[in-house]
Amino acid sequence: MPGNTSAKEEIKRAADIVQVIGQYVQLKKAGKNFMGLCPFHAEKAPSFMVSPDRQMFHCFGCKKGGDVFAFWMDYHGVTFPEAFKDLAEKHGIPITETFSSSEEREKTRTRETLFKINETAAQYFQEALTQAGGGDPAIQYLKRRALSKEIISEFRLGYAPDAWDGLTHYLTSRQINMERAVQAGLIIPKKGGGYYDRFRGRLMFPIFNLRGQVIGFGGRVLNDALPKYLNTPETPVFHKGEFPYGLHASYKAIRQKGIAVIVEGYMDLLALRKHGLEEVVATLGTALTHDHIRKIKGYAREAIVVFDSDEAGRVAAIRSLPLFMNEGLPARAVALPHGHDPDSFVNKNGLSAFLTFLEKAAPMFDFFLDQKLAQGGSDIEGKVGVLKEILPVLAQLRNRAQRSLYAGRLSERMGIKEDVILSELKAVSKGLSERGLQQALKERIAESKAKQRIGDLQLLNLLVHHPMAVSGLMGTDCMTLLSDAATSQIVKKIFETYRQEGRFSPERLEENLESEEIRIRLREALLADSIYSDQEVKQAVREIEEKVRQQRMTNSIKAAGGDPEALNRVLLKLKTREAQSH
Repeated sequence: MPGNTSAKEEIKRAADIVQVIGQYVQLKKAGKNFMGLCPFHAEKAPSFMVSPDRQMFHCFGCKKGGDVFAFWMDYHGVTFPEAFKDLAEKHGIPITETFSSSEEREKTRTRETLFKINETAAQYFQEALTQAGGGDPAIQYLKRRALSKEIISEFRLGYAPDAWDGLTHYLTSRQINMERAVQAGLIIPKKGGGYYDRFRGRLMFPIFNLRGQVIGFGGRVLNDALPKYLNTPETPVFHKGEFPYGLHASYKAIRQKGIAVIVEGYMDLLALRKHGLEEVVATLGTALTHDHIRKIKGYAREAIVVFDSDEAGRVAAIRSLPLFMNEGLPARAVALPHGHDPDSFVNKNGLSAFLTFLEKAAPMFDFFLDQKLAQGGSDIEGKVGVLKEILPVLAQLRNRAQRSLYAGRLSERMGIKEDVILSELKAVSKGLSERGLQQALKERIAESKAKQRIGDLQLLNLLVHHPMAVSGLMGTDCMTLLSDAATSQIVKKIFETYRQEGRFSPERLEENLESEEIRIRLREALLADSIYSDQEVKQAVREIEEKVRQQRMTNSIKAAGGDPEALNRVLLKLKTREAQSH
C-alpha cells in the first residue's frame, strides 16, 4: 500500500484534471489549455482555464484555482479527506486514514455521519411506504399521480408515518446518535427532553448530490395541511438553494442533448421522467438561484424554464431573467395552459404534446413582455407598469452592452422612444452607480499595479517556465528588483526549494505557499504563456544580472550623497566587482 504522499501523487497522475473537470464544466480547447464558463461565479465570457500540462485550473475572474483536489472540494463542497477518498476510489488507488489534519478528519467524520443518518432515514421511509397498511395514504396518492414503480424505486420515494416518534425509534434502535440526527434536520428536541420526528404524514423525496449521497429530504403532505412541502433545514451537507433536484439522474441526458428543462416541483420532474423526458431538473419548490444555474450550465448549452401561467409564474420569470444573463446561460421560457403544471399536463396529454409546448418557448425577455402586454400593458398605465417591473431587472445586468440592447428591444416592442427608456434605465441604475464606480476604480488600480509589476512578472515568468534559469540567478541579488510582496515570496520559495533539493517543480510549489493571494499570483504566472523561448533564457539571465548591477549602482550613488570621496570609493568598488565577475 503506498504512503499517502505517494498516493496523492498517484491520484494526480491518474485523475487527469481536464477529464475530471470536463464532467462538470463544458470545456473548449484554447491553444495548449482548455477554457470554459466558471462554475464558481457568474460570467458571460469564459475566464476559467484548465491546464493539462500543469494539471491545474484557475479562474481569472474569481481567482479560484488549484489542482484536481481543490476543484473537487470547491465544486462538491467537500473536505480534503472526502476529495482524497472520492478520487482515490474512482481511480482504484489504496489509501490510509492519516492523510489529513485532525480538524479536517473531524469535519469529514461529521459529514460522513450525517450522510449515514440520511441513508438510514431513507431506508426507513422506503420501508414505511411498502409496509402493509402503514404506507396506504402515500400509496394511494402515488396511484392517483400515476407514478410507475420504476420511478418510485429509482428516486427512492418513501413515506413518513403520521406518528411523532417513528423515525426517532428507528434511529435509536440502530444506535444512531440523536444529537447528530438533530444536526441532520431529521428530528427535533423536545423542551422537556427527548425528541420527535420533523417529517410526519408526508410522502418523502430523498435529495441526492452528484456523488449519489442522500443530502436531505423533501416531504409533501397527503391532505390539506400546511405547509404543503417541508424540506430539510440547512445542515453541513444540505443547502436548499444550491442543488437542483434530480440533477444526479439527469446530468448525462442534459449533456447529451445540450438542453436542461427546469420545472418547479418534485412531482413535475418525476412525471416527466416517467414519460421519457430525462433532461429535466427541479428547483425544490424555491426560486431559481445563481447556484442552481451554475450547476446546470456545466452540462447545458441552453435552459428551458417551464413556468405556471399565473401571476406567480410571471414574477418568477422576471426574477430569473438577470440570473441567466449574468451566468451566461441562454434561456427560453414557456407557460402551460391555465390550470396545468407539467405533472398534470403530461399525464393528460402525453410527452409529445409537452415537447410541442417546449418548441414554442420564447427567449426569457420576450416571454415576460408577451405575458405583461397580454395583461393590458398596451395603454400608457400598462406600459408604465411594465417599465417599473423590468427596468430594475435590466439594471442588474453587469454588461452595459446587454442593457443597451434590451433597451432597444423594449423601445421596439412597446413603441417608446429608446432615449426615454435609456434615460429611465440610467435613473434606476443610479443606486447601483456608486458600487459600479467603486468596482471600476478597483479594476483600474489593479491594472495600474500590474503595470508597475512588469519587472516582477518577467522574473517570475522566467523562473516558472524555465527552471534551468534558477541556478543562474540564485547567486545574483535579483530579489532586489522585486517590488511586489507576493512575487517576492514565490521567488524566495523557489530559491529555498532549489537549495534544499537541487531542483524544484513549479506545479508542486503552490501547496507550500502561505496565502491564497500568493497562490493566485503563482497560478496566473504558470498559466500565462512564456515570455521567453528556450533559446532566449541565457540572454534573459544576463539582462537581469545587468539590471541588478544598475540597481546596485543607483543605490550606492544615492547612499554616497554629495560626498565626492565617498562617490569615488563606490565607483572603484563597483568597477572592481565588475572586473572580477568577468
